[in-house]
Amino acid sequence: MYEVTAATIRDHAYGIDIPAGADIDTQLGTQIIKAEALLNFKVPTLEARVTAGTIALTLVQGVVCDMVLRVVKNPMSLRSFGVDDGQATIDNTASTGAMYLSVDEEALMAALPVHAYGAVRSIRLGVPAWRLPRA
Repeated sequence: MYEVTAATIRDHAYGIDIPAGADIDTQLGTQIIKAEALLNFKVPTLEARVTAGTIALTLVQGVVCDMVLRVVKNPMSLRSFGVDDGQATIDNTASTGAMYLSVDEEALMAALPVHAYGAVRSIRLGVPAWRLPRA
């Protein structure tokens, strides 16, 4: 659909060594299909926009790769681990090990602005009579 393959995932996997092989490529392919389906569910107009050229295919490919790599980085959903005297805590964004589309990625794909304060809380629909200028 968006031309993302196991090789594309490996190219985007900076600092992660993903083994080669048919079994691994099949598993990556399954994750790619899952990521693309989730992306199309969250942003239904995306495929048409890629076809029309109103959004860059490379941008969409990057988001699909990031979604898959979040799973590949931490498939067992570890939050922290330790061996002997060493201990490490995994970054919260990778510790879920789940496939998801982040708020920023969804806004990027939907071409919506990302607001620092989230949703609109209130909107003034009119001016009260006492604030109108006197004639």
